[in-house]
Amino acid sequence: MVYFATLYTTTANVRFDTKQEEEIEYHTDIKSLKDSLYSHQPDHSIGYGDKTTGSNLYNVLKKFLNNGNLSICGAQVYIAVKRYPDESDVSDIITQLRANHVIVYIAVDSVPSGGSNSATLYEMSYQTNGYCAFAIGRDLSNAFVWMTSTLETPYQFIAQNFVVSGSGRIEIPTFKTPIPVGINNYARLAITVQNHTLDNSFVSMNYTLESTDGSDVYLSDTSLLYGTAQSDYFALSGSLSYKWTIDYHYNNDEPQIIECRMYSQYYHDFLPLPPF
Repeated sequence: MVYFATLYTTTANVRFDTKQEEEIEYHTDIKSLKDSLYSHQPDHSIGYGDKTTGSNLYNVLKKFLNNGNLSICGAQVYIAVKRYPDESDVSDIITQLRANHVIVYIAVDSVPSGGSNSATLYEMSYQTNGYCAFAIGRDLSNAFVWMTSTLETPYQFIAQNFVVSGSGRIEIPTFKTPIPVGINNYARLAITVQNHTLDNSFVSMNYTLESTDGSDVYLSDTSLLYGTAQSDYFALSGSLSYKWTIDYHYNNDEPQIIECRMYSQYYHDFLPLPPF
């Protein structure tokens, strides 16, 4: 996160779920952010110490949104969650996030240390064109690393969601990246396959990213599925058009949500948000 955050003029960090609620720290240089992150690592000894209290992350997020000093327009928020919140309705926060084009990314431990409601976490990320990954252990760490790497490619140019069931194929309409013509550069993608902890209804998901002239073809690496999320990056040409095809397989007909995201280093305006 420190490595990629060098692109930004202002950063902020905070721990939540501490007995004494901590203040958000704001930084205008990368050394200050690094020092703060390293001196405020997770520490069980200052936590709630029970398995019932819900997370206070929404209270902390409200403080950020209403900080009074820093513009939040276009901010990117990254949250790692072990303790779930208890709130079942956070529509006021989601409305404020959407009005300010704030994108929220959340990595959620599938085994909570407390709290009761993870659905609002997914809803908040979904409604802001972010994404939410549910995983455990090393998969959770890897999912969060891929999330924060979008700091290097901050301009989202695809954000689409599909409600599916059973087996089938999704075809993203042919698109061009924001990469200028004549230049090859990296783009990142992310896909999520369920809106809750991964269960045995999910069987497989594979995708192909291919230029329309057939000169560039990328196939998914299934080892990159970390819990409910898969991410990767590719060197794409600004001179070519691409198509993105996703094949999915679930073993029942329960509705599932597949989120598709793609990012670039080159400017792209804010994308339309899902209906809310």
